[in-house]
Amino acid sequence: MDNNDCRWPVAIGTSESGEGRVFDYSKASNILVAGAPKQGKSTAIGVIVDALKSCPNASGMQFRVIDTSKPQWDADERFGELCRELERRETLQNVGVDISGFPLIVTVIDEYSDLVEFGSRDSRRSVKDSVQHLAMEGPGLGIRLILSSRKPAQDVKALLDYFPTRMVLRVSDRKDSKLLLKSEAAFWDLNSSGEMFLYDKGVISHCSLSGVLH
Repeated sequence: MDNNDCRWPVAIGTSESGEGRVFDYSKASNILVAGAPKQGKSTAIGVIVDALKSCPNASGMQFRVIDTSKPQWDADERFGELCRELERRETLQNVGVDISGFPLIVTVIDEYSDLVEFGSRDSRRSVKDSVQHLAMEGPGLGIRLILSSRKPAQDVKALLDYFPTRMVLRVSDRKDSKLLLKSEAAFWDLNSSGEMFLYDKGVISHCSLSGVLH
């Protein structure tokens, strides 16, 4: 896809033939970035966010980061704010207010696994419920998720239908690849950090993040 054809172009990497791999974030919904540790998940998220921040026609876009390195209460508070905003927009829309001009809120959760593996049982349940609510209802109300996971088959299996765009780096378990790509390619065929399969609404293409790193 040419940059000129995109409203919000994201140059995520290069193909095997050396051509730039670009997708239009304006046509995306939630994005899942999956892969084993140290395979480039944080880099992939950074590439997306940096590309969006540099788009001249995306100046009203807002970014929220759920920092998994901070205490659990911080994540709970941020999820609470997002869910309240979601409900506010839904209420306004239901009474006839046009919310199409509201800013798009892009919410980044880098390593979702950390949120659902640690903390109290109630906190983990609260996080899962919030993410499910945002993943299901958010895109239609101008709130999108960019979520990474090292254990997608365990953490996001129930949410997969709400992540039509997936960046799948090398995974540590064949079942992760089969879940995300319907094949084991992300377990067997990716040989280096940053190499990945881009799954976009059922279409799979191979590319490498190294083409966009400096």
